[in-house]
Amino acid sequence: MVNVYLKSFSLGSGSYVKLADVSTVMNATIIASVKNTNPVNVRFRGGTPASWPPGAAALLEGVDLTEFEVQGASGHLLLVVGYTR
Repeated sequence: MVNVYLKSFSLGSGSYVKLADVSTVMNATIIASVKNTNPVNVRFRGGTPASWPPGAAALLEGVDLTEFEVQGASGHLLLVVGYTR
């Protein structure tokens, strides 16, 4: 059975936040809001962060969302939409 996953993040605590709290393997699209004033940081397994500019999006296939963390300035938004495999 396939389950839909939809979660929005309002960043700004200064800390990295996991995209999921429980192991969730899925196909997902991660989108940084076009209204963000600066890039958000996205990192995988605690590695080197990638800087995502406003409006950046990526389709990820067969990934565990607990392995991804995001960080951004106050008021920055990120959306994750996908479905389990």
